[in-house]
Amino acid sequence: MNNRGSLELSIQTIIIVVIAFVVLGLGLGFVREQFAGIGSTTTAVQEQISQQILDDLRTGNKKLSFPATELRLETGSDDVQAIGIKNTADSELVLKVAFQIKAGDQFESIESESDESFTTKGGVPFSTKVIWDNSELSFSPGETRVIPVTITAPDKTGTYLYKVLVMKVEASGETVFDERTFFIKTS
Repeated sequence: MNNRGSLELSIQTIIIVVIAFVVLGLGLGFVREQFAGIGSTTTAVQEQISQQILDDLRTGNKKLSFPATELRLETGSDDVQAIGIKNTADSELVLKVAFQIKAGDQFESIESESDESFTTKGGVPFSTKVIWDNSELSFSPGETRVIPVTITAPDKTGTYLYKVLVMKVEASGETVFDERTFFIKTS
């Protein structure tokens, strides 16, 4: 009798293990499908934002469109944004994008793709990073473009003022074509 009870217990254990593996497989398949859907949703949202930026430039006849006035980020986290630029002049222009951050009492330039260290007005050091295409770009009259930007939030908690500048490049030097400011609040 004992052997028969052991055999029934073994069969029940095997059935439970098989059911557990089936449920685990279904669960993993569901999670994988959800993550695949998130990727396509993210792409669709980014395309919508790019289209809204282009529409904003066309209808508002603006030179520069930056969709955010305030970004709330965790310290040191990355965020992808997009800026729109439109040549409102009647001739071809060579333009260049630049970023600055207010450190202390003045704005300081940020170099693309390098970790930059700054000091707040209170003397607290912090670092930040911005990645974008900082090369000179030729724009025909009326041409608009969307340029992606990756911003790494400062590594200290606080509110930071950034400035995005579109510089007009000429033989005599660079002049400001347009500019916008925005805040990054870190926590």
